[in-house]
Amino acid sequence: MPVNVQLLTSNGSGKPLDMVLNIDTLSGILTIIQDSHHQIHDENSYVISDVVNVNTTTQKWMITTPKSTKHVHILVPIECTGEMLFQLYEGSTHTIGTRLIPYNRDRNSIKKSDVIVRRTPAGGADGTVIYSTRVGSTGLASKTISSGGARGVNEFILASDTKYVVSITTYADVYVSFISNWYMI
Repeated sequence: MPVNVQLLTSNGSGKPLDMVLNIDTLSGILTIIQDSHHQIHDENSYVISDVVNVNTTTQKWMITTPKSTKHVHILVPIECTGEMLFQLYEGSTHTIGTRLIPYNRDRNSIKKSDVIVRRTPAGGADGTVIYSTRVGSTGLASKTISSGGARGVNEFILASDTKYVVSITTYADVYVSFISNWYMI
């Protein structure tokens, strides 16, 4: 059973901060969770997943951030059953595409995301490439490879009121899994 410790303000008012530290009674170790995990508990974390068959062509998804003082912290891990070129564009002018529904990762929550995600955007340009990587090699069909999963090195904080395009080019008949996780703070 953890021990709760309250921190007090340093101005001498004696008022507690809005923070509780949990210390495990057996080990005496401070127990913490990462902010991205905390966002799930705070009903502020969303996910979209979309699986498509891509045969030696390019599949795109567009992410539109809301006009807000809060920023979208996002991961866009991609899984593919073969070789792929992953590119992230910023400043797209696309206007249409099939809208996908994001789900709150706290399934008890009724909160909705203001981020809009569309498959196969069209009616404009992709924007400027801000990230590009090629993963796998020719002939890797039926071996799943992935890109962009670890938050610490793959998280992007997106600009407000901006459209981004995720583009995946494949070199064989493969399946691509687009999985996007985000929160706004």
